[in-house]
Amino acid sequence: MKTPDLIHPDFARINFRLLHYFRVVAQELSFSKAAQRLNMSQPPLSLHVKELEATLDTQLFVRTTRSVALTPAGRALLRDVEKLLDQASSSLWHVRQLGRGAAGHMVIGAVGTAVWGALLPSLRHFVAQVPGATWSLNELSPTRQIEALQQHRIDLGIWREAQSGLPPDLSCQLLGKENIVLAVSSEHPLAQTPHVPLATLAQEDMVLLPAQASSLGAYLHNACRQQGFVPRISHQVNEPQTALALVADGYGVTLLPESCARIAWPGVSFCALAEPLPANLYAVYDAHTVTPVVQGFLDMLRDEQGA
Repeated sequence: MKTPDLIHPDFARINFRLLHYFRVVAQELSFSKAAQRLNMSQPPLSLHVKELEATLDTQLFVRTTRSVALTPAGRALLRDVEKLLDQASSSLWHVRQLGRGAAGHMVIGAVGTAVWGALLPSLRHFVAQVPGATWSLNELSPTRQIEALQQHRIDLGIWREAQSGLPPDLSCQLLGKENIVLAVSSEHPLAQTPHVPLATLAQEDMVLLPAQASSLGAYLHNACRQQGFVPRISHQVNEPQTALALVADGYGVTLLPESCARIAWPGVSFCALAEPLPANLYAVYDAHTVTPVVQGFLDMLRDEQGA
């Protein structure tokens, strides 16, 4: 037969409510004040505390007719209970925020030029509204973003003019509007032209991004063809900074989103096109697997864009 010390107490009977009652009494050191704070009568509160002491087989309070004091065991339990209840409250609040789309982490794939446009201001605005939301960024081409979205390795994809040629299993939401501009050397004859017809560039050496599927480069190549010419490419580069460096030294002209004009490159002038050529940013997602925090971000974008 087991001795009493070896009998395992039924701790499953101790729930958060019981521990909360204990904490309030321990903080007030008065059953009457604790009962008032808990909006209950004193006798049931005393019974709950006695139930806790019986389950633990330990006296937690020293009671006299005039005072209530914690025993050493009660003081030790109070320290642990405060940590436990605070941690539980924080965890439950976090879960509630997740369920409301008000917290969580977003893994975002984006083209490099997106960081010069509306992406970072939109993320900053969202995190300011939803302090529990976090995000991380992976720079990926549109083709790799589509693959990552379909394999659920990212939550959102960000690239330009994504509404055209999007796979049927993906959806998109407008993130920010901007147009393509022409970047030329400050010494170039077109540098002082307020609005340059795209067809004018048929005779220019051009520095362009690669014409990969769904990429900005492919979009610009197609725009030139729609104006009746094939771009005469002198240099093909992957980064806007590389294109601007070549343009500054007179090795050609380039077409870039207007937000790239924020890169104050010496020796480069930016000119508007006579025919506006949109370079809008879109957030691309899988509507069947969208998480609450991503849905919250998309809802914010819809409110901002009015769509």
